[in-house]
Amino acid sequence: MKGQTIAAISLTLAGVLAGCSSSLADSPGASAPRSRAPGAIATAAHVFTSPLYGYTVALPADWSAQPGERWGARGAPGPVDVFRGLPNVAAWAFAVPRPASPAAYATAITRTAAQLPCPAAPQTSQAVTIGGVPARLIGMRCPPHGGALMLTAVTTRGQSTLVITFEDYSGTSSAEQADRAAFREFLAGIRLRA
Repeated sequence: MKGQTIAAISLTLAGVLAGCSSSLADSPGASAPRSRAPGAIATAAHVFTSPLYGYTVALPADWSAQPGERWGARGAPGPVDVFRGLPNVAAWAFAVPRPASPAAYATAITRTAAQLPCPAAPQTSQAVTIGGVPARLIGMRCPPHGGALMLTAVTTRGQSTLVITFEDYSGTSSAEQADRAAFREFLAGIRLRA
């Protein structure tokens, strides 16, 4: 029941943001092909500007970006910018109208995106910055032992919240430190529209 409520809230927010429903696809991290699509950004370090959400990110080397992909999984937020890095690693970003609690929203959307049993509360939660703006970074493994590493950062400006989620679905806990460093590098490269 709680999951259905979270999904309904996420869908409501997505409807407000997108103004329409999206197709029935899986989570971008869970089903994204590892090969690059035509028109994706090449493998050298580049700058990607989101045509939907107005942020800019300096992509780490060997990352690609695809703007505004539809993500219609249950609880989907609407169109998302999808980023692919090392094997088994993906990230995506989207904006939603400002929720009452951005950190609680981050936890809910992370649990929805994982489509796996996740802890009720994040296993880690810390203050960070995105584009010089205070943000919250949460992390959890779904399921808690040997599952996908899910990291979500949220920052709020005005009436909207930018959500960036990172997923390593390999289940390899030895990669966690490198994954966290890669996500922090990704976050450090983001610049928000003034």
